[in-house]
Amino acid sequence: MSGTLCRIWQILACALPQLVWAAEPAQTIALANGEWAPYLSASLPDKGYASHIVSEAFHRAGIQTRYDFYPWARAEAMVKSGEIAGSVVWSITPERQQFALFSDPVVSDEEVVFHLASRKMAAEKVDDFDGLTMATPNGSRLGIWQEAIAAGRIRSYVTKDIQSGMRQLLLGRLDFFPLIRSVGLSELRRHFTPREQAAIVAAPHVFVRTDYRLMLSRKQPGAEQLLQRFNQGLAALRASGEYRRMERGFLAGRYDPLQLP
Repeated sequence: MSGTLCRIWQILACALPQLVWAAEPAQTIALANGEWAPYLSASLPDKGYASHIVSEAFHRAGIQTRYDFYPWARAEAMVKSGEIAGSVVWSITPERQQFALFSDPVVSDEEVVFHLASRKMAAEKVDDFDGLTMATPNGSRLGIWQEAIAAGRIRSYVTKDIQSGMRQLLLGRLDFFPLIRSVGLSELRRHFTPREQAAIVAAPHVFVRTDYRLMLSRKQPGAEQLLQRFNQGLAALRASGEYRRMERGFLAGRYDPLQLP
C-alpha cells in the first residue's frame, strides 16, 4: 500500500506544475497596429501577413497578442512615451532607436517607383526624378528622397493614404509614387478597376530593400526579456512548416482580398 501511495504522490508531483501553469492566465501584450495592407490591416485575415507572423511568434513564446489600430504618427508617439508596449512593423532609424528596441526582421520588401504606364521615364536613381512631383502618404518617412526634396529638386505632395496617392497619380497631378512593391500592388488590386490597374506600373529598379520589425518601447518593463522571447518564437516559427504555409498564402493573396470599395 505504501508503494501505491508513493506512486500516487509521484504522479501528482509531476502533474502539479502543469496544472498550475494551465490555471494561470496567458500573458497578453498590446501592440499598436495600422493600415498597411497586405502586411497590416484591421480588415484583413489575421490582421494581415506581418501581424499574423508576430502573433504566431509570440504564441510560441507563450504570449497572446492584442492589436489596437491607430494612425502611424500616433502609434510611434505612443511607443516613444511608453503608453503602449510596442508596435508593428517598423524599420530601424537612429531616432527610433533612442526610444525603442527592435526585433529580428519580421518581413522584408523592396521600394520601387510607381508611375503611369503611358509615361516612359528613367527610374534607376534619385537624380532621374529632378523637377518632378512625388506622393508621400501621411506619416511616412521620406527616406532616400529626403535630400532631393530638401534641396527643392523634387516636390513632395503629402496624401491622406496610399489609395489617395494612386488616384492623384491617375489624374496626372503626380509624376511618381515611391512605395513598397507588394503594398502598392495590393492597393491597386483592392481599390481600383482592372482598367485603372493597367494604367499604373511599378518600375523594375529596386531603390531600397528594407527589413521591418517589431518595435518595443524602452519604457516597457522587461522589454529586453520580452524581445528575446519574441525572437526565439520568431526563429521557431521560421523553422516550422507553419511559416512556409503562411508565406505561400501571402504570395497567393490570402492577406490581400480582391474587392472594390
